[in-house]
Amino acid sequence: MCGRYVSPNQAAIEHYWHIGRENSNPFAERYNVAPQQGNSDNYIPVIRNNQDGQPELAMMQWWLVPFWAKEPRVKYSTFNARAETVATAAAFRTPFQRRRCLIPALGWYEWQPVAGRKQPWFMHAADKGLLHFAGVWDFWGKDEESIDSCSIIVGEACKELAHVHNRMPLILRPDLYGAWLDQGLTDAERVRDLMQPVPADALAFHPVSTRVSNARNQGPELIEPAAA
Repeated sequence: MCGRYVSPNQAAIEHYWHIGRENSNPFAERYNVAPQQGNSDNYIPVIRNNQDGQPELAMMQWWLVPFWAKEPRVKYSTFNARAETVATAAAFRTPFQRRRCLIPALGWYEWQPVAGRKQPWFMHAADKGLLHFAGVWDFWGKDEESIDSCSIIVGEACKELAHVHNRMPLILRPDLYGAWLDQGLTDAERVRDLMQPVPADALAFHPVSTRVSNARNQGPELIEPAAA
């Protein structure tokens, strides 16, 4: 699964995607992002295509609310979508066909059971650059309220990381970004063919402090190596 990750600052995302600044209050890195519902202050940066077919930076709730939901809060977990069922599950089927996105990240955390406790690990790009999780998003609206929300697609972990956790986010290959964001591509089988992760040697990982286990803790020290 992916239940905690590190989000890059706005300048890094804009530089990578060649997107111009759209506000005068840019957001900073967040070192311990957790999924949530109902608080726009905790929205995460997401890349999607706009109506002109060009990438844009949007802020979304990391907990998908299907367009058909009766209420703005979902009782079951939708912050992750399983790669095996994302094309058919009721909450994700339409977004998978028509509203795909990418979630920029500096890395993510997983917890490994060790001698009766859980040791957190930080997984990141080997070159310390940006990764992009494959995701889906949806729009929910009722009366005066509206929500853009997203889910990160997760699948089986590569063998190099499986000893830490058996699941990991789908980190899409950069050459597939354009096709993944293309709203004109709606054939589910063709979209499935795009679900090609980066090679394992593009990733690195190390144990970190258990302070990351508390989502209220923030700061760059959370991703510093610690003794396993």
